[in-house]
Amino acid sequence: MGRDITQCHPRLQAKAKELISICASQGIHIKIGECFRTVAEQDALYAQGRTKPGKKVTNAPGSSYSSQHQWGIAFDFYLKMDIDGDGGTSDDAYNDSKGHFKKVAAIAKDLGLAWGGDWKSIVDKPHLYLPDWGSGTGILKQQYGTFENFKKTWQAEVNPLAAVTELKEVKSGMHGLKVLASSLIIRKSPDGVDTGKRYHEGQQVQPIRKCFYKGAPWFETADGWIFGKYLEGWVLQDSKWWYMLEGYTYVHNELRMIDGKYYCFDYEGWMLTSDRIKPDGEVILI
Repeated sequence: MGRDITQCHPRLQAKAKELISICASQGIHIKIGECFRTVAEQDALYAQGRTKPGKKVTNAPGSSYSSQHQWGIAFDFYLKMDIDGDGGTSDDAYNDSKGHFKKVAAIAKDLGLAWGGDWKSIVDKPHLYLPDWGSGTGILKQQYGTFENFKKTWQAEVNPLAAVTELKEVKSGMHGLKVLASSLIIRKSPDGVDTGKRYHEGQQVQPIRKCFYKGAPWFETADGWIFGKYLEGWVLQDSKWWYMLEGYTYVHNELRMIDGKYYCFDYEGWMLTSDRIKPDGEVILI
């Protein structure tokens, strides 16, 4: 079985490292055990207690991709301590007579991990996992289909802005940008994980930053990143105002009434202000 944590989700790797350090500072010494598993490895484990000797330790056959280990979002840990006082540690890897597994789980939960010891079907005390996709793998299978597709999203979480261009800080007016879609997905990054949150048609949101990802516009709000083609409203960018329309188009080279008032826009779409109009009426280009 695989014990290489570097094959797992980058966020899980970081949390595992932090967990080991915090546990050690509290006198609990742990090591990382099971990490990523292949289909064959999961099938072999599933056979235990069924077609092979041993106790049942999983309800997930490899072909079903129902184990979190197969998606790189879970690891098992074991103790590296002399619990029974015989001078050795190898026989105490899973000795929970002093309640160390629950103590480790409490620390892990503070770090944002979830614990297999809370499961009802098969209680799995050494098991820790990222809870973003629930306690199973159904959401992962539905959303990504395969582990390979899921793994492609990992880099976006390591450096979510690595593939974006024209990243800029922006603001909107008092009312914010109006959502035009019936339901707008909020993501952790332009190509990242769905947060599960939604904005709905008519809702007003305040942008923080905007960028282009693979040529498409995205806006960041306090809740995450949203696709920019289903928004409308005023945008303050580089100390200049422009008015965004559906499809990420903009008003330009015209006088237009917006919310009962007239505004004039130059050929690039920037709103004209008094400091750009000379006494003779000539417009100062920027």
